[in-house]
Amino acid sequence: MKRILYTLLTAVAVLMGNYFFSNGTLEVNVETPTPIPSPTLVPLPGTIVPTPIGGPAIVPTPAEARDPYGELYFTIITPKAYYPPETPPPYIEATYRLARLPGSCVVGLEECPEPDIVQTPFNLKDVYSTSSSGMIWSPDGRYGLLVSHPEDELSVGRTKEELEKLKNRSPSEFEVSPSTIHLFDAQTDSWSEVYRAERKFFSTPHWSSDGQWITFSITNSPWAFHPLDADDGIYIVRPDGSGVKQVSAAHANILGWIGNSILLQRPNGIYPSIDYRTSRMEMLALDGETKPLFETDRVAFYSLAPDGGTLLVADSQGESGNSSIKAVDVLALDGSITHSFGMYTNLDSSIYPSVWSPDGSLVAFANLRRVYVAPRDGSGLPNGTAGIPPDVREVYVADDTFVQPSFWNLQISNDNKYLLMDVYDGMPHFVTVSLETGQTIPLEIKGMTESEQASWFSWRQ
Repeated sequence: MKRILYTLLTAVAVLMGNYFFSNGTLEVNVETPTPIPSPTLVPLPGTIVPTPIGGPAIVPTPAEARDPYGELYFTIITPKAYYPPETPPPYIEATYRLARLPGSCVVGLEECPEPDIVQTPFNLKDVYSTSSSGMIWSPDGRYGLLVSHPEDELSVGRTKEELEKLKNRSPSEFEVSPSTIHLFDAQTDSWSEVYRAERKFFSTPHWSSDGQWITFSITNSPWAFHPLDADDGIYIVRPDGSGVKQVSAAHANILGWIGNSILLQRPNGIYPSIDYRTSRMEMLALDGETKPLFETDRVAFYSLAPDGGTLLVADSQGESGNSSIKAVDVLALDGSITHSFGMYTNLDSSIYPSVWSPDGSLVAFANLRRVYVAPRDGSGLPNGTAGIPPDVREVYVADDTFVQPSFWNLQISNDNKYLLMDVYDGMPHFVTVSLETGQTIPLEIKGMTESEQASWFSWRQ
């Protein structure tokens, strides 16, 4: 049963990996945005325009008194049990529940109670994410976003041979489910629908730094080799569902916000052309104007420092997988390397995940079975120098007795004292590391059976 559930998680990762090759993730904040006037509503054909949530636009609210380490939200996966003479179907049957725990117990400061189950108005197994995290929290921490898309003929995993056949078929030939952005109010434990579109796929949404806008991309297929329709592209919407606007019809990955503009990574061709392997970074204004930043042929995962202006870049495996050396660097927004966190031997996988601390003073990243933490402005090494800088600390080594470990998510606490990890080393589980003492704290979740698994966490702090 454990192996079956790991197969499920691996299939999700394969689909997510396909998206990453064309849709890398990068969050950007450089300047304090000014208020943006609400644009004209331009709904998609066949789209249900949602009603506002409680009328007025959502505004940031003062944080309520709560656990100093917030709450951990995650998914509990419960497989359906089969007993002889029953024969399990070829697919996996399981129920998915959204759960949460106090942050203080997650970091080991108190004993954890049984998790609180959060009811959802949609089937949690339909959550569709182009990142490895769970809910995407607003800047004030009150509102979380999830995208749902029930599995359909296009979103199921496929073999390499099946993908070759799929390239020559149009998405219009298949049954395609609707996509919906759901908003969760953690203060009232209530859900609302932000936006819904028939026969479309949504990327993981990004909040603007003032919490007034959400941006996301819409495509007719999760596969990069399918050309976009005219109504696909980059969209914005208010958290209450108003102000929906197609800002650009470009085939691009949303990387985040720079003030009132959206940072995009645009491939120079359509997969699998050679031009597709290179891309250009652009800023997209809400009037559709673009400003070029730099071009790159580096296959990597990107994330922007919380204070803006620099990018944490970790090399990914790519399709060729022919490089045994991978690097972790900081880039300026012109693409130049300003700091190196070292070069690592790794022929088999990406350096993943790689994250900033909330205040931008630390970075954390995983290479094979090891997790490292380093100060943003450490001593580093000269560009192109092999090795690991002395101020890059190894803080965790996963057990590789039975399998090659992998990491699904990393997140640093607001006070830089703890690192939370979603690690697979035979079974998926959560582990916290004290960055002050080096102590590892496996999270024991009361009430969960041996066949159940916890995954896709998001730490609301």
